[in-house]
Amino acid sequence: MKMFMKAAAVVAAVVATGCGGGEKAVVPRAPAAQLAQKPVGVRAVTPATQLEANVLRATGSVRARQAATLSAQGSGTLTRVSVDVGDTVKRGQVLARLDTSNARIAVNQARASKAAADAALDGATAEVERARVLAQSGSVARSALDKAEVGFRQAQAQAQQAAAALDSAQESVRDATLTAPFDGVITSRGRNEGDYVSPGTAIFGLVNTQSLEVRAPVPESLVDRVTVGAVVKGTLNPSGAPFEAKVKSLGATIDEQTRTVEVLAEVIPAKEGGARLRAGALVELDFSQAAAPSGAEAEAGLFLPTQAVNARGQQGFVWVVQDGKARKRDVKVERVLPGFVRVVDGLGPAERVVADASLPLQDGTALQVAQ
Repeated sequence: MKMFMKAAAVVAAVVATGCGGGEKAVVPRAPAAQLAQKPVGVRAVTPATQLEANVLRATGSVRARQAATLSAQGSGTLTRVSVDVGDTVKRGQVLARLDTSNARIAVNQARASKAAADAALDGATAEVERARVLAQSGSVARSALDKAEVGFRQAQAQAQQAAAALDSAQESVRDATLTAPFDGVITSRGRNEGDYVSPGTAIFGLVNTQSLEVRAPVPESLVDRVTVGAVVKGTLNPSGAPFEAKVKSLGATIDEQTRTVEVLAEVIPAKEGGARLRAGALVELDFSQAAAPSGAEAEAGLFLPTQAVNARGQQGFVWVVQDGKARKRDVKVERVLPGFVRVVDGLGPAERVVADASLPLQDGTALQVAQ
């Protein structure tokens, strides 16, 4: 009986609350699942029918085709240093000289030794010729002729040895003079007048600034479209000054870490007032002309950034924006350039696609597309 009365009191209280004082009845909140879904903010892209040229660019560095470290060939004290860093030199120009006092003394000694050896050879030649004549007439024993022959060969060998010693001494004098092996600019100077140097001591750095090339790592998906001999346009960083280069070689291997191939392009000498390139400079090469597609690749196509497609191999899907919602669309793609794929099947040219296929979306998810 008491339980019945309590229940009736609760009902009466609810009715009184709904009717009294003109106040609205309290409506219980709906479960969270019944609330309206908050739109997911996304960025959308439309497939491109033609790739922009900037995706066909590669960053590279300039290096000299001719560069050398010039070292001393002999030992001695530097008595003359004729050039400094930044000087332009010509092939064969004298750059430095070593003290040649001892080397010239050695040359004089070697020359005197050679003269003595030549005189001894002349005497031995006359002696053997006389012995040969007497041996034919029987006026001299065979042993005497053999002795003369041996003396002649010894004198001949000594003369050759003396000549070699003279050549070596004269080469030492020549080694005391350091000359430029090619035209270029002095980039470093490691020794001064008065310094003692020995063979192998680095004295100058020399670079041929008129013979430059660009080394650029090109993505493997692009390199097969680049041909040797193609002329590409480039810009110097950070000035943006333009220049041209001719593709000289394509690497035979692919870097396993970067998936790129080394391309070497010879810088075409600039005309008056053109960009001045220096070894070590960073540049960008534009392969849009050298890598122009041909055949079937020249036909119309739909291109999307790689990030907009969730794909393994040629099969994948994209999120298409339809009526403010995400719709999953299966597509067939092929990789054509770094960062881009060609949509072969499954997508129209006017459809908008979520730019990031990795977002946690579901079919029907409400979207708010950023403008």
